[in-house]
Formats: sequence, C-alpha cells, structure tokens
Amino acid sequence: MRVHVADHPLITHKLTVLRDKTTTSPMFRALVEELMTLLAYEGTRNVRVEDVVVETPVAEAHGVKISDPRPLIVPILRAGLGMLEGMVKLLPTAEVGFLGMARNEETLQPTTYAERLPDDLSDRQCFVLDPMLATGGSLTAAIEYLFDRGAVDVTAICILAAPEGLAAVEKALAGREVTIVLGAVDERLDDQGYIVPGLGDAGDRLYGLV
Repeated sequence: MRVHVADHPLITHKLTVLRDKTTTSPMFRALVEELMTLLAYEGTRNVRVEDVVVETPVAEAHGVKISDPRPLIVPILRAGLGMLEGMVKLLPTAEVGFLGMARNEETLQPTTYAERLPDDLSDRQCFVLDPMLATGGSLTAAIEYLFDRGAVDVTAICILAAPEGLAAVEKALAGREVTIVLGAVDERLDDQGYIVPGLGDAGDRLYGLV
C-alpha cells in the first residue's frame, strides 16, 4: 500500500478553516470541494493514459488521453458526496458509482446499506472518496468490495486520517494495489472512534444533522 500526504500550504490553510467549529455548512461544503480538487491532482498522478496524436493549427502534436475503460469514481455516502464535484472537475469523462456505508457507533464496524456500481469492474481503476479515514473499517470494506468485482487498482482520497486507521487498512489490504492520498494525518482516535483533533463529523458539517 502506498500512502501520500499532500504537503502544500493551500491544503493546510483550507484544512485549518475546515477544522474551525465556527465554519458554516455552506463554507464547509465549498472548502471541501476546493480541497478535493487539490487532492485529486495528487490522486490521479498515476491515472492510466494512452498515446494520441492531434493536429494543432501549426503541426502534429503527440499527447495522451485517458485510457479505456474509463476510471470509476466511488464516493462513500453520505459524506463522500461532498468530495465528488471536486473530483469530476478533473475527470469529467469518468463514471460515478456509489456505496452507502454506515458505522455502527457501538461496534465501530461498517455496514453497507446501498450500492450503485457496475457488476463487472474488470481492468478498472477506481477512485474512492471518503473524507475521514478513522478506524479504517468503512474504507477497507469499500475497497474490498471493488476488488471483489474485478477492479485492478484502487486509489482512496481522504481529507484526514488517523494513524490507527491507516495501519488497519494496510494490514487488511496487504498485497493489494492500493494508494491512499491524504490532506493530513492527525494524532489519534478517541474512545468513540473519532479523529483527534479532526474536524468533527464530516457528514453532519456538510449537510446538517439527520
């Protein structure tokens, strides 16, 4: 498993505002989208491309285009939806699937309550979007779900991670072709499984309490 922490002052600045408990939901949503676009540049560094030749107004030019089959973007509902727009700005030709996952607050184990994905992901690159890598349970389950359908490599893009969650994902997915791209790695998890200092419940801060 490869882990890349995107160390950039703009990312750190936007993270700081996200962490502030006085940041309003509209501002939080806008910042998550902006931050996601920055992280997506790092997350798509190894997106598969193929060589092409195009005609400019002056001469032939050799370049690349995104290869087929197209990448699949998979936000984990509901908080991952806040990251989707920032990702599709960079990969507008990608397909989008959805995984609905919730964490049992007593056991901290994930459950899948909805999915909308192609049945066959053979030879597909997948990009999973989940703001918080806390215990690692939901992210591990989502990535395993994609591999079970034939995905060949998966990149997960998260705003924040806890060291415990990173270690759990690495252990569970040993030997798999997985990359984790992060805005920051925080200190630890608390006894409720929340990242410290973190930014609270990303879903609630994006969309309000439900």
